[in-house]
Amino acid sequence: MCAHRGILGPPQTHVEWACHHSGCPDPLRFGSWTVAVSGTIDASWTLVLDRAQRQGLPVGSAVVQLANEIEVGGFSVLLTDGEDLALLTGDQSGDHGGAHGSHLVEPAAWEYVVSDRPLSGAPSTSIPPRTIGVLSPCGPTWWRLDTPHHNPKENPA
Repeated sequence: MCAHRGILGPPQTHVEWACHHSGCPDPLRFGSWTVAVSGTIDASWTLVLDRAQRQGLPVGSAVVQLANEIEVGGFSVLLTDGEDLALLTGDQSGDHGGAHGSHLVEPAAWEYVVSDRPLSGAPSTSIPPRTIGVLSPCGPTWWRLDTPHHNPKENPA
């Protein structure tokens, strides 16, 4: 896993779909979790994940905690415990302007590759911006985040 690609499947799937970006930063370890972040994210994200892990939350719930506690913006997060792969796509801008999400490839049953761009030679499904996904051996689960709006609080009289 790296900031550009997350893989869930047997070792051969990891070898076949490994990221070949030069200068790709190594993912970070959080106890038994591995996390990769692409883009600019609020510095408190590590505290959110640390707390989620101490509470024994699954990786999907940890990504939901991130979306609830920090402003979703120009970043994406991939988080895995080796069994499940969770992701949060933000509002990153693509090469041609506008927001873009990620792309999902399913090389075989219960195998997943998430990439920040379409992968050549493989049909992929687009994952829109502002989406939370949990990929597991039971299949994928998706949640769309609301588009942010400004809702000023009313002062009760």
